[in-house]
Amino acid sequence: MAPRRRSGVPLETAWERAVRFFDGDPLRAEVFLLRYALRDLEGQWLETDPEQMWQRLARGAAAVERDTAAWTRRFFTILADFRFVPGGRILFGMANPRRATLFNCYFIPIRSDSIYGITRWMYEAARTYSMGGGVGTNVDVLRPRGARVRNAGIESSGSVSFMEVFSSLTGVMGSSGGRRGALMITTRVDHPDILEFITVKGDPERRHVRNANISIRVSDEFMHILEADGNVRLWFRSPHETIERRVPARQIWDQLVAHAWSAAEPGILFWDTVKRRSTTEYNGMAVQGVNVCGEVPMDPYGACNLGSINLATFVQYPFTERATLDWDALADTVRGAVRFLDNIVDVGAHRHPLRAQRRASERSRRIGLGVMGLADALVMLNVRYGSPESIEWVDRIFAFLKEVAYTTSIELAQEKGPFPAFDPERHLRSPFIQELPEPIRRAIRQSGLRNCALMAVAPTGSISILAGTSSGIEPIFAVEYLRHVAGHAYTVVHPLVRYYRTHADAANSLPATLVTAYEIDPMARIELQAVAQRHVDQSISSTVNLPEDTPMDMVDQLYRHAWQSGCKGITVFRHGSRSSIVEPVHVEGRYRVETAAPIGVCTFCEIPPASVDTESMRRISWHPGEREHDVPSREQSERPNPRHDTRDPGSVSRVPP
Repeated sequence: MAPRRRSGVPLETAWERAVRFFDGDPLRAEVFLLRYALRDLEGQWLETDPEQMWQRLARGAAAVERDTAAWTRRFFTILADFRFVPGGRILFGMANPRRATLFNCYFIPIRSDSIYGITRWMYEAARTYSMGGGVGTNVDVLRPRGARVRNAGIESSGSVSFMEVFSSLTGVMGSSGGRRGALMITTRVDHPDILEFITVKGDPERRHVRNANISIRVSDEFMHILEADGNVRLWFRSPHETIERRVPARQIWDQLVAHAWSAAEPGILFWDTVKRRSTTEYNGMAVQGVNVCGEVPMDPYGACNLGSINLATFVQYPFTERATLDWDALADTVRGAVRFLDNIVDVGAHRHPLRAQRRASERSRRIGLGVMGLADALVMLNVRYGSPESIEWVDRIFAFLKEVAYTTSIELAQEKGPFPAFDPERHLRSPFIQELPEPIRRAIRQSGLRNCALMAVAPTGSISILAGTSSGIEPIFAVEYLRHVAGHAYTVVHPLVRYYRTHADAANSLPATLVTAYEIDPMARIELQAVAQRHVDQSISSTVNLPEDTPMDMVDQLYRHAWQSGCKGITVFRHGSRSSIVEPVHVEGRYRVETAAPIGVCTFCEIPPASVDTESMRRISWHPGEREHDVPSREQSERPNPRHDTRDPGSVSRVPP
């Protein structure tokens, strides 16, 4: 019998139920309702709390399994209470009647240095934006300013000039009330337009290329020339000429550092490290660029298939001397999460905007399993973020995640077959694969892998708000701050603070290990990221926060140290460098957050302008009380209710929503 079609409810009803579910937290309720809750084509809400969303996601991901019912229950268990949080496009797009992709971002190459190549890219990007995907691309394919052209223009306006066109397209496609368009533009460090690229977003009003992140792909050769204080060769070859000149590496570097210090961009991608540590440099899967936030290097038309493990939900006996991680539960969730994301490759195959994107995804079966809640978990474990002990914890956690994820992908290959482009000899040549434990390498040779790459740490901007935890591997930004979402201001107390004050009988105090972003040694941030990167086969999106009085030389040191430590990418955010993003409100420990998150979150991961009239939400009077309980589904009735856990209260690891 076909399932009974649900009827939607208006915003006022959905808002009351969502706020009730989130125990009166309007920010999390608004993020859920405006970004992820399922609506019908008339805009009425079909989901009013996350449990309904988890059921939809579990059913959707299990649809390709033989035992659909069993895997629906299994997936619901790992999704419940935000233990595992799939990427935002999966949350929004799964079973959505609208045409929406399940993949967060794509890399779309500019196929040729020509009008056709440029306009084809614009068409493919527009198609991708229209279905909710973000786009990464490289502009160093295009000839530099002043190069010869054989048309009425006489000479080229240069690669940087087209960045404004691409940015405008991105802004237009993201202005219709849905997910905002997003673009990452990179160039190689030895392109003749490099100095213009660095400064393109440096205007005081920040009007230029405002709808794109920008990063520079820096080579080891450039870094060695910089260390030797030498000159770097800038070059470009076209069918008509070869352009070449030499400039001091120091000139490029100083300009890059200055603009990162003053404007938080460009970021850096250490491209030789990316390529050297890639697991996919064969059979047409060689990485050419990155996604919008930089955590997934990809082949042409490759896709981001993302999800994050919420580490804070696995801490047992938090804030006590007995605090530890529930390693068994963590392993069980990682196994389920890898299978869930692998299923998304099939479930979402018909939802790619372009055929080339579907082919690339199905050939490689790339997934990106990451984390959120690391900073919260460390505090709950009585560990100060950035301390030597925290770095030891990160090493242990990420090694564990890596080994469980790879073992699961091997088991999936045994059950369902390896990814189509898999070549055991060439895959095992990757230095990253060679560092895996010998039993895992032996199993890869014998059985293959289901996925060409498995791990990537995204910034988890909005989904970490939804889950009520710290984002990615970032530190806690502030204990209390103001955040603007969809035109409304929220006073935000970090959820862990509320949890601690409620459960530790400490109404006005904080744990000594709770440190915020600007209190952490920036060099320790690099060390922590580098340790995590050793265990991540793709990359990590992370931003180092710096106080306003940080000298420019510190940015120089951080960038060099990141390269030497093996990081694949790095960005910095100096407080005050973007006055519209983070603004003190003259109360200690409180900040105003507006157009983008201050740490580790690209503009794409933030909340777009509201597509509904949320003013009506403000007029609703909500009185805390008993939460409404709907009749549970079969999946719910067969699992323990985590909201009524009968274990020793000291062992309850969740930060309640």
